Amino acid sequence: MSKKEDVLKAVFELCEQHKDSKFQRGQLPDLDFWPKTRDISDRCDTSIYVTRSLLLQLVEEGKIIKSPQLYSNSLRWFIKLPR
Repeated sequence: MSKKEDVLKAVFELCEQHKDSKFQRGQLPDLDFWPKTRDISDRCDTSIYVTRSLLLQLVEEGKIIKSPQLYSNSLRWFIKLPR
């Protein structure tokens, strides 16, 4: 499995932990529940810089979304919900 696939899997697993009724209805949860870059990098045993680069690639590929701004001094990430 490539590092990018590891990162995507980590985002998916971390987001799954915070499913709630809003998420079930296709709405995104509050940013509090989106994983931080650090959460993802720790799970993948990768530096935050490599992780952030891979996350941005996944955003460009349309697989995840990035928080519109820093939240509590950190970027947040979430899996792209199906329409």
